[in-house]
Amino acid sequence: MKKASILLAGLVLSVLSVAAVLDNGFNAVFGPLFQPSPNVPPLVGPRHGLDSLHRWNLIAINATGLDHTPVAPGENRVFGEQLGPGRSSRAMAIVHIAMFDALDAVVGGFTSYTGTQAAHGPMSVDAAISQAAHDTLAALFPSQTPIFDGYLAEDLAAIRNAQQKANGIDLGQRTAAAILAMRLNDGSQIPEPTIGVDYFPSDQPGHWRQDPVSLIPLALGAHWGEVIPFVVSSTSQFRAPPPPDMTSSDYTAAYNEVKSLGGDGIITPTQRTEEQTVIGIFWAYDGTPSLCAPPRLYNQITVQIADQRRLSAIQFARLLALVNTAMADAGMTIWESKYYYDFWRPVLGIRESDPGTGPTGLGDGNDDTVGDIYFTPLGAPATNLNGPNFTPPFPAYPSGHAGFGGTIFEIMRRFYGTDNIAFTFVSDEFNGVTRDNNGNVRPYQPRSFSTLSQAEEENGQSRIYLGIHWAFDKTEGISLGRSVADYVFDHAFTPTRPR
Repeated sequence: MKKASILLAGLVLSVLSVAAVLDNGFNAVFGPLFQPSPNVPPLVGPRHGLDSLHRWNLIAINATGLDHTPVAPGENRVFGEQLGPGRSSRAMAIVHIAMFDALDAVVGGFTSYTGTQAAHGPMSVDAAISQAAHDTLAALFPSQTPIFDGYLAEDLAAIRNAQQKANGIDLGQRTAAAILAMRLNDGSQIPEPTIGVDYFPSDQPGHWRQDPVSLIPLALGAHWGEVIPFVVSSTSQFRAPPPPDMTSSDYTAAYNEVKSLGGDGIITPTQRTEEQTVIGIFWAYDGTPSLCAPPRLYNQITVQIADQRRLSAIQFARLLALVNTAMADAGMTIWESKYYYDFWRPVLGIRESDPGTGPTGLGDGNDDTVGDIYFTPLGAPATNLNGPNFTPPFPAYPSGHAGFGGTIFEIMRRFYGTDNIAFTFVSDEFNGVTRDNNGNVRPYQPRSFSTLSQAEEENGQSRIYLGIHWAFDKTEGISLGRSVADYVFDHAFTPTRPR
């Protein structure tokens, strides 16, 4: 089987013949089957919702990791029910809104998203949170329902008061049903288009086309800017400004930076340091098996910092709702900008900058850019796969990673009232278990940050080190993400009384 086909199956296609997988061996093709790490802890006793929030957040993000893991022969599951950064961020928003509203209906203090109210009588908030999370996850990832059923049964068995349990189940069910009804037919049901079938890229210089390395044939998220957002008024409300003209000094500087730092080091020489290579991979989470897309990464960071700050249950629920709802709206806004500007990735921009290259032979019109028709980026890592690294299958500008990062770190700055939060994080790209595309286990390698802004900048810069983004993708992505975050913070889950 060709390497491009292997990567394609792992990243963007939900169908691959069982015979082909059996011929190559599932593990040989796709790497190890997803194993959630850390394991989901059981509820050890009533904690007024805090343990349930932690537990179901982990169950939810693990569901996204499993969703991006191709199905093994004999496994009764569907690949890619919420594929990619846009769909996974929307899914996580739905789950965490349901959990927040279930808890807020009992303890109060903040504006409900769905308006669901608790019935009178004794109430188990743990039952309400667990049921709300279960029902939304089962709707979003239906082929994983047996997994969610098992976790819910464990939770409900630990609640001894029958009336409290029943009332909690009822509240959780109603909260989940409310948010699911609100998101019905929101535009997310439109399937991803295939290049050459129902999506036809421009051949003109500066426009995005299929990655020539991986040959992934999807225009992922081409319609995602048409999805109805959760909080912002429209997906064009915070549209990024136009990218720099290809003859400008800003473009030249960005071109030279990614050309010098983003090569694979084999076909294309690179000046990237060893640490910069680690940084590029550390933040990746590029829709590969077990890791999912960036929303899983940013939930992990959010929870780690929240644990350092010792939040109450309602504070934690609100933070998770803010972060995930803002990421969902940022994803829709970013992808609206991506396909509005349709700007090419470095792999094409560098290969086709000189006159006589590319489909038109026009080049980029910039006398100060020197092309390389063989330029091969380090690429988004094909983690837990047996195939080439790749450039993500959608336009460059603005960067989704930078935008999501700008979103979550701005939400946390607003939530905590400071940027000066130090933390150390272990990425699942470097957890001592994950494998690169040559089958080598990557080491356990934490990274430490002194401020949220430091992590935000490194997250955005990581994409340049991979050779898949321009500097202006980063800066405008961060700016867009911050704008969406500020709007969501000011308009959703707000206090109902002075605090």
